[in-house]
Amino acid sequence: MKTIPAFRPLRFFWLQSLLLLALIAIIGYYLPLDDELTQQAAQEGGLIDRTSAVGYLVCAGLMLLLGGTHVLKNHYPLIIAVTLLGLRELDFDKRYSTLGLFKSATFRSPDVSLLEKGVTLVVVLLVIWLAITLIVKYLRPLLTRAVQFNMVAISICCAGGLLVVARTLDGIARKLGEFGIDVSAHTEVHTTIIEEVFELGAPYSLIIALFCYLQIYRRGALKTAAQQKAEA
Repeated sequence: MKTIPAFRPLRFFWLQSLLLLALIAIIGYYLPLDDELTQQAAQEGGLIDRTSAVGYLVCAGLMLLLGGTHVLKNHYPLIIAVTLLGLRELDFDKRYSTLGLFKSATFRSPDVSLLEKGVTLVVVLLVIWLAITLIVKYLRPLLTRAVQFNMVAISICCAGGLLVVARTLDGIARKLGEFGIDVSAHTEVHTTIIEEVFELGAPYSLIIALFCYLQIYRRGALKTAAQQKAEA
């Protein structure tokens, strides 16, 4: 993809901005509510959680349907990663395993069958391979494009940033408790709703990045085809 002017196409800049503002508005709506209502909204399997999962799976489907063979051939690790994130939001790693796919106790426990341990090992190795592939193939170009204010990179970085903050807030009371810092139940409810809403924003940032990428790629492909036709 060739370098394009900062924040172009502008409509995707505004879409990303509106998405971030919407996330802030959702958080602002829930924070003044009763803790019980906020906790219900932030619970696993709730509306926010399910909407996040739908976003990831829709994003993966759009990559296949709209991206065609080009995206499938060149960016299949991204499709796999987005799909796995969606399945994780649906708690597939816990729902279909005895102790959890990513728990070390799975390999030590005598209550877990050898078959399940083998499947778990395959999944863990797949995730490790995927993480390495994404870092090696995409990290440097992504950061370079982000510095140039490329909107595809900006939206992907927004998704990554939201996930990093969400993971940091996940279990924040337990994490700070290790340093002797007490977090009240009221504060923990607030951090949980912020975590869930930030996770909600990640897949929809990726969808914005996808549509922005497809527009730039298709426009570039059409220009190249036109030039080749004119030269012929």
